[in-house]
Amino acid sequence: MLIFFSQEKTDFSDQYSAFDIRFFSDFSAWEKSRIIPSAFFVDGKDKHYTSAILAKIRRDNEVFASLCFATESIALSDSQLLDGQSPQPLILQEKIDQFEDLLKSLKDNETYLTHQGRLIKYLWLRPNFILQPYHEWQYPRFYHYPLLEALSLDQYDSFEWLRNLANAKIIEATTLIDRQRECVHCRSSHLSFIDVCPNCSAIDIKLQPSLHCFTCGCVDAQDKFMQGGALVCPKCHTHLRHIGSDYDRPLENYRCQACHQSFIEGDVQVRCAMCEKAMNPSELILNEVHSWRLSDKGRTIAFRGEVFDLSSGFDQLDFISKELFIHDLDWMMVMARRYPNINFSLFGVYFANLPDLVALFNHAKLLQMLESFAQRLRNLLRTPDLSTRTSENMLWLLLPNTDEQGLSGFHKRIESNMSLLLEESNYKLDFRFVSVTSQKLSSKENAELLLARLFGELS
Repeated sequence: MLIFFSQEKTDFSDQYSAFDIRFFSDFSAWEKSRIIPSAFFVDGKDKHYTSAILAKIRRDNEVFASLCFATESIALSDSQLLDGQSPQPLILQEKIDQFEDLLKSLKDNETYLTHQGRLIKYLWLRPNFILQPYHEWQYPRFYHYPLLEALSLDQYDSFEWLRNLANAKIIEATTLIDRQRECVHCRSSHLSFIDVCPNCSAIDIKLQPSLHCFTCGCVDAQDKFMQGGALVCPKCHTHLRHIGSDYDRPLENYRCQACHQSFIEGDVQVRCAMCEKAMNPSELILNEVHSWRLSDKGRTIAFRGEVFDLSSGFDQLDFISKELFIHDLDWMMVMARRYPNINFSLFGVYFANLPDLVALFNHAKLLQMLESFAQRLRNLLRTPDLSTRTSENMLWLLLPNTDEQGLSGFHKRIESNMSLLLEESNYKLDFRFVSVTSQKLSSKENAELLLARLFGELS
């Protein structure tokens, strides 16, 4: 079945006589029947009408991912909401068959009630789809992603959502479209750049050629040296005849009309047209605008269901990156070898059977248990302590100024908290600890080798 939206009568059914076709003049009329078609068609003669219908389809909780075609060319910003212009009947049938095959293989569950799940479903059903940005000057950041705005029901900033999706490795960048600077306060790209006086920051500066008298050192505007067609110093009244021996031109060709300071060039100040705040160019935020596609992980989520990510259960631990953790650990190792009074400990927590539990049990309940553990662990850590995650089930803690006695106490406390947690839970989580103090480190190891050696003892 095909659903056709049009404001006027059309001979559309003649071309697609092999299909059952229903006509509606507006989206609200379709909502009363909520007939789910194989594809939607929208009469594209009126671009505003087409745009409104497309937006409502993509925002609908049930048919947001449906095939959708237009009879005419439409606004460029709406093209990502479409699957193209009206195809020939045979091609249309092929597209419907392919779409339905992909839909059958989709792990369609409660995952797709979220905006993230909606995007994954939309991209999964269109294997070669590239998520493109569109440049429109009316938008604060110049670029926007119409499809993301529709699928998120306008509840999320597109760029922030993309950053989270990319960090989660659900999407991957394909092409760098643009690189632009944005306001540090509101992230707008509507910026103006203006030269100001480096002394008083006034904007009233002028390019004013000057002369420098060698006799008395006077530097002033060239006009003040002109007397009766000759060059005469306004201060010592010396006649200036030869450039290089009597006078020269200084580099300071700009002059502030407010404070009368002369300078080579002005400072540049940036003003945001949206929030009207001023800042230095060095404060602007660099934003790279990419096109995107569904990643391997995103396709796995679509095919197998939601992929559980342990890191979400440990958000409150404020992990630093693995690279920064290794850098800091290397630095601590060097310091401990150089200065015997400096000590630290390294502590690892390994959840051996977590991947199996994820496959067997409810994600939400398992996540709740891990969040409870993270809260207990957070209470044990001090401000200088660092944490990172090198795999989904391997956590590392760097504990400065912790000797063997302090490490032993920490080990007992974390083991006690884990035991209490397991008593409150039905899950038999296999956890293992590994630790070492700085006094027991090999002089031939660096941080990366140390982590690999300790991880090998656990697995």
